[in-house]
Amino acid sequence: MLNSHQIAHFCEETLSLAKKEVDSGGLPFSAIVVDEKGRPIGQGVNEVNTLHDCTAHAEIQAIRVASKTLGTSSLKGATLFASGEPCGLCQTAIRLAKVSKVIVLLDRHEVKELGFDYMWTYVEKADSLFVRDTHLSFKNKAEPFEQSQKDLKSIGL
Repeated sequence: MLNSHQIAHFCEETLSLAKKEVDSGGLPFSAIVVDEKGRPIGQGVNEVNTLHDCTAHAEIQAIRVASKTLGTSSLKGATLFASGEPCGLCQTAIRLAKVSKVIVLLDRHEVKELGFDYMWTYVEKADSLFVRDTHLSFKNKAEPFEQSQKDLKSIGL
């Protein structure tokens, strides 16, 4: 568990990373993942525009680095520091990675007041996220699922 000194330190580091990213022309979103012993294991900034990847949010980038660092998709026990409250996509990634604690510098309402409105990513009905598709009756469509020897537990879900 992180002490108050460590929390303050990583809040400063997260803020510094966000400022550095803005200075280089990027967005003010940054994230740092710290293990339970207080060691930084991953950090990231929003790279959506530079990578042309709509999932390259700061939190997800930090989770990707931390997972590679530890060699596992489970970040149980870790704390994620974020310059802004994680959006709906990032909250899902944080849950999937089993991050134990999230500390944010600005919440979603404060960020919105500063011109970064991503409130729409928090939805009550998941159906509203999905494009309306036609459900097809297609021969052998279940075959890969039936043949798989693994289930979601094999990937930590």
